[in-house]
Amino acid sequence: MAQERPDLFELLNLAVTVTDFRTGRLRRANAAACALLGRSEAELVGTHWQDVAAPEERALWNEEIHRPGQQNPPLRRLIRLRRPDHSTVHVFVTSATVPGPAGREILSQLQDVSDEITANDRLRLILDNTPVSMFLVDRSGFVLASEGLMDATLTRLAEHPDISVFTLFQDLPDAVGLLQDAFAGRPLHHVIEAFGRCFDLHLAPIPGPDGEVSYLTCVATDVTERQETLATLRTRSIEQTLVADLGQQALEGLDATTMWAHAGQMLAEHLAGATVRIHELDDAGQRTRTLTDVSPADVTSADGAQAGVGRSDRTWCTPQLPAASGHDLVVATGRGDRPSAVIEVSRPPPGPAFSEQDAQFVRSVGAVLGAAAMRFRTEDEIRRQSLHDGLTGLPNRTALLDRLDRALRRARGDGTRTGVLFIDLDGFKAVNDTFGHQAGDELLQTIAPRLKHAVRPGDLVGRLSGDEFAVLCEDIDSPAAIEAIADRVLATPWTRPVCCASARSCCRPASALRCPSRRPPTARICSTPPTSRCTQRSAAGRGVGWRSTR
Repeated sequence: MAQERPDLFELLNLAVTVTDFRTGRLRRANAAACALLGRSEAELVGTHWQDVAAPEERALWNEEIHRPGQQNPPLRRLIRLRRPDHSTVHVFVTSATVPGPAGREILSQLQDVSDEITANDRLRLILDNTPVSMFLVDRSGFVLASEGLMDATLTRLAEHPDISVFTLFQDLPDAVGLLQDAFAGRPLHHVIEAFGRCFDLHLAPIPGPDGEVSYLTCVATDVTERQETLATLRTRSIEQTLVADLGQQALEGLDATTMWAHAGQMLAEHLAGATVRIHELDDAGQRTRTLTDVSPADVTSADGAQAGVGRSDRTWCTPQLPAASGHDLVVATGRGDRPSAVIEVSRPPPGPAFSEQDAQFVRSVGAVLGAAAMRFRTEDEIRRQSLHDGLTGLPNRTALLDRLDRALRRARGDGTRTGVLFIDLDGFKAVNDTFGHQAGDELLQTIAPRLKHAVRPGDLVGRLSGDEFAVLCEDIDSPAAIEAIADRVLATPWTRPVCCASARSCCRPASALRCPSRRPPTARICSTPPTSRCTQRSAAGRGVGWRSTR
């Protein structure tokens, strides 16, 4: 007896079903199909495919899968089927109409692709929730596959599927240039700017059988926030360096004018397109003079070209910091209750508005300038006090000797003459002894401006000590000129009463000494008591009197 032929329907390790073409009910299902659908063959036979399909795909199965007609080649479709435990299985169905014992039948092969679909869904979930885009481009510039593309890119590709990316994205020359370079066979990695965002772009060429690059894989990551953070940190580092350098100059500099000019230039260079003005303020807060005024036209780059790019390190990607301070910044420097200067920075439209970081930088510069201004003011006051008499405000002995030394050096060079008048007050001791030292101090304070009024505008009146004064007279033409100055001092109405809290007194100068010389002596010689080189001229009479106001 001939051996019975095995049933290939059961032997194949493939999920296969047979469906009645006329009724649409299952006739047979092999073991692999039963395992795939989670039902026994007895449960499946006589069942409509709509009963096992996912609800949203029942109509699709009925229209396109269950009645394929005489299509050639066989129809292929991806559908979802529902198991009794309510789990879903993704099945790739290949169907064909074949003749059967009871008429036409639909022979279907079911291929479980749930794992592949799940992996693809998970990958899509990752791409949809991360700033990553991937795409495959052929040598002609057509996108063959893509995932996670940004909306702007997807829109262009969807509207123009028949146009090469080299043409479609001509408005992004940096990106197109990188694609062309990568097709030359070089893997590339760059940060580019596109559609107002920054992208970290990785390009990897894929060679074909002939060794030429056939495809290009591209992975783009949105790094806008990272680039903005790096730009902020980079800018802050630059600003900290600038403020530190300005602080060092503020500590070591000897000239306040140079410091103000440097600060204005630095602000104008860093805040591109800005005009910087720094004004000095008086005690009432009113502007007295402009310390520096720098416009964009005054700012030049290292090669001599006019600057206008702003901060450095802005090449591929230029994220803009949010504007927070408008187009004008005003920062006062110095003590809060008594500012010494005000910084005004303006950048009118269409220039970008200042960010909060820009405002903070200007405030930092203002703090350094304020401290420097206080330092210069303090040093000037200390210097002034060291060279002036604390009682009368006149230059003291040190200032007189310094001025005399400079005058003598100049006289040696140009042959001019320098004269010195030595003056003391007769009867001053009696004023102190009778009315007290306070009255004597007030008397000296009154005598000082009278002496200054009696001499020429360019002459220097100083107090040596006690009631001794000196007048330095430069550019003396002849001995008669110094004598004329001495006569004016003696002719001053010294008898006019001096009113003070405890007394009314009168003093006149007892002597006026002159030292005219065509070959001027040294400052040490001229600061000593009169010698044979000096002539004494005394006032007629002592001219000293006082009376109590009590």
